[in-house]
Amino acid sequence: MPYHIIEVTEYECAKCSYKWINRINGKDGRKPIRCAKCKRWDWEEGFLSIIEKRLRRDLLRIESVETSHPTMFGETGINIAPTDLCATFLSIYPRPTVQELETVLNPISYFGPYNHFGVRSHAGTCTEQIDCGPGWIPTPEESGSYRYDREMADEMERKELEIRRELMQQIIDSREGIINTNSTHYAYLASRKQIAKESSEFEPNKMRDAIEQKKVQEEVEEREQKLEEEGT
Repeated sequence: MPYHIIEVTEYECAKCSYKWINRINGKDGRKPIRCAKCKRWDWEEGFLSIIEKRLRRDLLRIESVETSHPTMFGETGINIAPTDLCATFLSIYPRPTVQELETVLNPISYFGPYNHFGVRSHAGTCTEQIDCGPGWIPTPEESGSYRYDREMADEMERKELEIRRELMQQIIDSREGIINTNSTHYAYLASRKQIAKESSEFEPNKMRDAIEQKKVQEEVEEREQKLEEEGT
């Protein structure tokens, strides 16, 4: 019996350590989307701790752009996509460390010890020495009380945004701009940006016209088919 020595690509899940090959009709298939055993989509990303996942999610919430677009039903749809800088930062190789993520999310020390539970919810960060968030000023007359200053809050957030983006660019440069385009994180962020782009270019009237033309064409083809059947 003839035999052949072949080379195959073996994949290993960074989450569950399962190893497998992906061959279709005697040839290597495309890179798997999920692990063949644990079914995780980020099987090649390595372990992300809970705090790292939370930091990445918080950064995406802050550094995202919301765009609106018309829908087929005359309503307004909303798309949220990361900024180009944020998408690049989260896709660099090696990926941002927990310390780098914390620094980027807290470029100004007014937030106090890091314990981020949302974009503007800083539960657990208050101390007697450090204010809780931007714009909250201690009231000297009442111990432990604060008053909110909108102008101060807006100015601090503006500075925070400016410094955050400078820090992200510095960290990207420290990796020499190397982007892991094979990662599932990169693919996800790219897909969000592509969806937002396509939605912004969507024109309901053209879509309705295209649907109507297709219906007319189908009706014409159906009539022609009936005539042919009657003629035979």
